Amino acid sequence: MKKLLITVNGKRYEVDVEVVQDDEVIQAQPPFRPPVRTMDSYVTPVTTPLPAKSKPSVADKKSLTSPINGVVLEIPVKEGQSVKVNDVLFVLEAMKMKTNIASPQTGKVKSIKVKVNDTIEAGRVLLTFE
Repeated sequence: MKKLLITVNGKRYEVDVEVVQDDEVIQAQPPFRPPVRTMDSYVTPVTTPLPAKSKPSVADKKSLTSPINGVVLEIPVKEGQSVKVNDVLFVLEAMKMKTNIASPQTGKVKSIKVKVNDTIEAGRVLLTFE
């Protein structure tokens, strides 16, 4: 027997129904619970110490390297041109986004080591300063 609540013309009736044949199969399943992960499963311990940052050498101040991988879209400066800190020297495209590479110092551009449409990797020398 099943007890059901039926509404007819806005009037509610409580009825007892005898089930002769039930083709509906209901299986009780526990609710889905994703596995619990601890921070240890996400973090890989570092076993070697990171190298200490050193002061930039004279060679580092004489050249500008790319901080990212990308494609050179624009070079708004020319060899021999004087630049100031934060002047845009290159426009790179990486992951469909334009990134401006600015001058880290005031100086004069000695040589440009890349050209428009070059594909470059992080760390590549883009230009040198006098």
